[in-house]
Order: sequence, then structure tokens, then C-alpha cells
Amino acid sequence: MRVALLTNTLTPYRLPVYRELGATPGWQLRIFLSAESEPHWDVAFRAAFAEGVASLDVERVASLGFERRQLTHRGAGIEQRVSTHVPWGTLGALRRFRPDVVVSTELGARSLFAALYTAWHRTPLVLWSHHARVSAQATGGARRRLRRALLARADAVIGMGVQAREVLRDLGVPDARLFDAPNAHDAPAYERALAELDSAVVPHALRGALRARERIALVAGRLVPIKGVLPLLAAWVRLPESLRERWTLLFVGDGPLAPAVRDAARARPGEIAWLPQRPPGEMPAIHAAADLHVFASLGDTWGLVVNEALACGVPVLCSRLAGCADDLIESGRNGWLFDPTDAQDFVKTLHEALSCSELGRMSVAALDTGKRFGPGRMADGVRRAVDYALSRRAAS
Repeated sequence: MRVALLTNTLTPYRLPVYRELGATPGWQLRIFLSAESEPHWDVAFRAAFAEGVASLDVERVASLGFERRQLTHRGAGIEQRVSTHVPWGTLGALRRFRPDVVVSTELGARSLFAALYTAWHRTPLVLWSHHARVSAQATGGARRRLRRALLARADAVIGMGVQAREVLRDLGVPDARLFDAPNAHDAPAYERALAELDSAVVPHALRGALRARERIALVAGRLVPIKGVLPLLAAWVRLPESLRERWTLLFVGDGPLAPAVRDAARARPGEIAWLPQRPPGEMPAIHAAADLHVFASLGDTWGLVVNEALACGVPVLCSRLAGCADDLIESGRNGWLFDPTDAQDFVKTLHEALSCSELGRMSVAALDTGKRFGPGRMADGVRRAVDYALSRRAAS
């Protein structure tokens, strides 16, 4: 069976999922890309892309790419620059491959081309949506109507967790056609890296290099407004000094808000620290050295860094506005949930997390959660959607 999967590019963290799908018995999976990379990728990401191309059946589709500003949080007025692709070569590429089923990610031009091809050739269509509550609320009327029309055309729809199902139901997708494939990090790479770590040495080495305090609260990712960097800094300084004096708030990443983080680190040496973006291979050790992860997102469609932290046994203080919050975090068990747009709730929950005496118990629960949300589970959701789309089309 020939399966066409249309996506923007081969992000390194998604490679294990694609490899799982490519190994599905009876499948000939071909991945059609709109781009070879994203503008913000570093050398390590580009190297992982090259590795993925070598190990998978990949075809680059002729595409027009550009960057645009996208509203990601209507209430806070937060925008970010996103890469948009119009893969005009999709129809020709699909005609040459002659797939038995087409899976298309996102709900834009790529999926529109997929819908046109599948309608003309009477081929099953599966749409794979990456949306969550906050991103859906920021969507304009015209784009919402396009999404509703595309979803109505699909034989099966894949979402990423509780929030995605909620959004897709609101767009008219019935439960029978809706399949869950929660997002997954590169679990195999993390497992290999953690197995090689000396847990008695690595945390102390990082603390020594940073001159960090007894405990580390880690923030990892791009330093952009949607990540809640500024609300976090504001909440942090409102905590009692007696509590903060035991902790170092460590930011790891680059972006337009890096100067604000550097200034805070200079003003509060030892209490706030910053490292520029590290290669993916170094992140398991950094996660493992932390006692708490803070994800103050104002509207990520998921938040893979939460998967990564949990996989390293690190409890997570997670924003309710992140798409992963409802699936990954159980307050009091493996982390805490809070609203970063509510300053009082932010400070209160941050205080609770930093003063918690049971982080060791929560670390065990975090590891358990991390193991349950891996590439295999995500790939299985895609397979089930494909099987349903084929059977639905055969019965019609």
C-alpha cells in the first residue's frame, strides 16, 4: 500500500515517528516535503535533516515559501513569525506516486492540494492537525472557514491530545473520524543519552560551571514572547527572597528576548543564569541536572520540551495554555498547572513548586508519564486513522 505523507520539513524530533511509520508492514511510505529546513535551524538540526533524508523515502516538492506574522494569543496580542509554504508541485508529485491514501499535516495550502488530488482520484484523505485552544481562538474567520471545509472533506482526522480533539470537534469533526496521536519527542535519542550519563557527576558539573545554587529551575527553548519569558521573570522577583536564595532560574535558548534574560542574569548573579541555545545532544544532560522545569507558554500548540523534561524525571510547572497541559501534567503528581496570564496564580503556583518537599516522588511519576508518550504511540494514532480512512472509503 502506497502512503503519501505531506509535511513542511523533516524536524529532527519527528524522525523516530516517521521511521516507525515507514516500518509498518505493508506500507510504502513516501514523505513529501515543502522545504529542506526552517530559518531558525542550527547546524545540528540541519545535520539531523540530512540523516533523515538518507534513512527515509523523501521527495522535495516544488514550493513557494515565505515568512508571515501570525497571531498566536488574541487576548495578549502576541504574534510570532512563522514559515508558510505553498507547495504548488504537490499535485504532480502525487500523480507520479499514485498513493492509496494521502496524509496531510496542517490545515492550509498543503492540505488544500491534498484535498483536490484525493477528490479527483477518489483516494482516502487523512488530515493531521496541530492546533490547540489558544491557537484556535486566534484564528480569523476566513481561515476558520477553510479549515472547516477541509476537515469536512477528510475521511479521518488526527489530533494531538485533549485540546486538539476539543478544537476539531468545534470545527465539525465527529468523534468516529477523530484519532489521537499525542506529540512525541525523540525518545530513543534521549534514552541513549541518559543511559550514558553519570547521574552523580553531571548535575554537579553543570552547577559548578554556572555557579548555581542548591536547586535549578530550568527554562529551555526559544526566548520569544509566546514562551511567557517576561511574565516568568516578573513572577520570579515577586517570590520571597528566602525561597529564591535556594534556587537558580536557568534559561537555555536564544531569541529576541535573550537581552532581557541576560540583563536579569547580570542583575541577579547566581539566582538567574542564561546559556545560549545548545545542540540537541546536550539537552538530556541539562534536563537531568534540573530539579524543576518551568514552561510558561502563552499558547504553544503542544510543547515538546515538557515531554523531554518528563522523560528525564523532572517535574514540570506547566502553563494551562500549552496544548500538552491536559495530556501530560497531573497537578500534584508529576507537576503543576497554572495560568501565566494571571499574575497572582503564577506567583502562587511557582511558590508552591519551589517550596515542594516531594520533588523526588514527583520525579518518579514524571518518568512514568514520559515513557507513555513516545513515538510509538504517536505513530499508532496515525496508523489507526489511515486504516479507518481506507475502510470508510471502501464501504462508501
